[in-house]
Amino acid sequence: MPDHTMPAATRERLLKEQAEAFLRSDALAEVFDLLNTDRDRIGRDYNGRMGSGGRVLETQVIEPMEALEPFREKLYPLLDELGFLRINKPLAERHSRVLVLAGALNACFANAIAAAEWKDPSTVSVDGLSCYRPVNPKERASSTFTSPSDTEFGVTADAFSHVFGLAEGGFRDVFTSDRNLNGISCIREFATRSDSCLYRVFAAPSSEPGLRRADTADSLEFYVENADVSPGESLLAVTSNRYCNRQFLQLAHYVVKNDLPVNLDVVGCFPDERVTSVEKYDPFQYLQDLIGILDWIGRF
Repeated sequence: MPDHTMPAATRERLLKEQAEAFLRSDALAEVFDLLNTDRDRIGRDYNGRMGSGGRVLETQVIEPMEALEPFREKLYPLLDELGFLRINKPLAERHSRVLVLAGALNACFANAIAAAEWKDPSTVSVDGLSCYRPVNPKERASSTFTSPSDTEFGVTADAFSHVFGLAEGGFRDVFTSDRNLNGISCIREFATRSDSCLYRVFAAPSSEPGLRRADTADSLEFYVENADVSPGESLLAVTSNRYCNRQFLQLAHYVVKNDLPVNLDVVGCFPDERVTSVEKYDPFQYLQDLIGILDWIGRF
């Protein structure tokens, strides 16, 4: 992310240049050639998230596309080159805020564990960004972590309690809107520990509650409005490795369009030795993220 001291127009121009480099990359061209598609058609040819009536499906319920199996091994190194596997090291050493970007049940815990690693003495808060998406049976069945909660918000709070040792201190919930599933918002504030760092989980409302849950951009907007972020602060967002590019674009878009004077970095939770292998990754899921990246590039 370009430095926060630069004018908003300069930051946006530099981000556009990064995006253009991605679009011109040989790896992306090879993906298009391999799948016989292009930037304009890939969203129609391989979109697994668009449901009836414009509703957006959760990635956790999307089934693999068997037609992509012949391309599994050839796609993998191309996706790696495009940054879907190994963006896992922060650019800076210190961050005033560490953000845990919630997701599937496993991801909530894995991201919290990684956030604990990247928290440093200058960190004033560790904050989970989530929503009230229901946890579905598929993700619970495949999870290596257990949580009694039935929403992404609850699972993220359970992960915080477990990873940061917050269970005994208690918490306070602050509801800020109605209880509609996609429109609901809440902030859970855990009791302050001896390290004086704040631990909170934010459940953001969706800006399109009739079509989808809150996305990453909604979550950051809700966070900035309620977290007392000061100019010049450094935000490190922790997510699953494959989401780094897409969620960086979502967050960066909000930052530059609203001229927020903050620094931003996004890293994956898994080190190189634990990235998803060629045998285990789902090509169709990764294409959903590529489609999302192309969509967000188009918004700049």
